[in-house]
Amino acid sequence: MHNLRIPIEPYEGDLSGVADYLDGMNFQLLTQIAPYKNNNIWTALSLHGFGSNASDIFKPGFVDTKVEVDTQLQWTSLFNEPTMKPISEMISKLPCNFERIRFTKLVAGKSLKKHTDNVDDDIKNKKIARLHIPIRTNNDVIFTFYENENDLKGKLFNLKTGHYYYLDVTKHHSVSNNSNIDRYHLVIDCFVNDELKTLFKGIF
Repeated sequence: MHNLRIPIEPYEGDLSGVADYLDGMNFQLLTQIAPYKNNNIWTALSLHGFGSNASDIFKPGFVDTKVEVDTQLQWTSLFNEPTMKPISEMISKLPCNFERIRFTKLVAGKSLKKHTDNVDDDIKNKKIARLHIPIRTNNDVIFTFYENENDLKGKLFNLKTGHYYYLDVTKHHSVSNNSNIDRYHLVIDCFVNDELKTLFKGIF
């Protein structure tokens, strides 16, 4: 199984204010997956990353982009917005230091076909764990995880708002937003340490 919920108490507060705020933001194109280059289906904003602006979603030297970014990890201006207080509370529950933290958006009525994420060696070697927390989702947003490239059926999951998940995005998966609203996830890249390994026991 490639998707498991992390045993952290889910956030039970209202996240609609965060989602409504994100609706007004200018998300940046994600270019890692070839079929979705140069379109607005799959986009992101930075909360913590290599640059001070929410638009600084990239990692230096990883993605072939002309966008210039800093080499110093830092919180972006988005993190300081009062609306982001619930996000700060959710992040504080994680016993780790952070690499990039981004909001990702999957546009209403759109899907990402079966793929594996283009990730760097630190994620492949499990020095960094990529976590997902749905911020706005619904029963019509479905993740499908596949045993291998030849698996045509896969296993379907509906991830719940405010819950913490470890998703092994190096494995084949697809995502369908069959609803009429944009789906937002908080995607957190954590540097793996002993405390995180204990929390992830049997998962990671």
